Amino acid sequence: MRAYLPDLFEEQPDLLNELVTQLSPTVLKSEGVPVHRAVQHSGEFVLTFPRACHSGFNCGFNCAEAVNVAPVDWLEHGQNAVELYSEQCRKTAISHDKLLLGSAREAVLLGKISYWKENYKKYELAKCLWQRWSTHQSS
Repeated sequence: MRAYLPDLFEEQPDLLNELVTQLSPTVLKSEGVPVHRAVQHSGEFVLTFPRACHSGFNCGFNCAEAVNVAPVDWLEHGQNAVELYSEQCRKTAISHDKLLLGSAREAVLLGKISYWKENYKKYELAKCLWQRWSTHQSS
């Protein structure tokens, strides 16, 4: 995008972080960017994976809603995003620490810690965070 829109990037260096600019899919494909098209029908979901750019167009009358969901194995992607946002001086939409604490709390409360045990580093971090959270709640 920088090569095709240098003036816009000169005016606004963080242009890619805004929801205002698009390039033609033809241009993206000519530059080797994988482009896919999905048609979403009523009652269907479209999943966008971490670090994937996406855009959408509404064709006619509609009611659209976007929801961010994250399975437990997504937490690592979330941490990477937090670190990238920090480097770019951007704010995150949600608190990743709160999400991690909530996941750890639910895992401990429900006794469903098999994921955490399989991923020992994450389990130890979750256990530590849960202990801090528990101590804070009781004081």
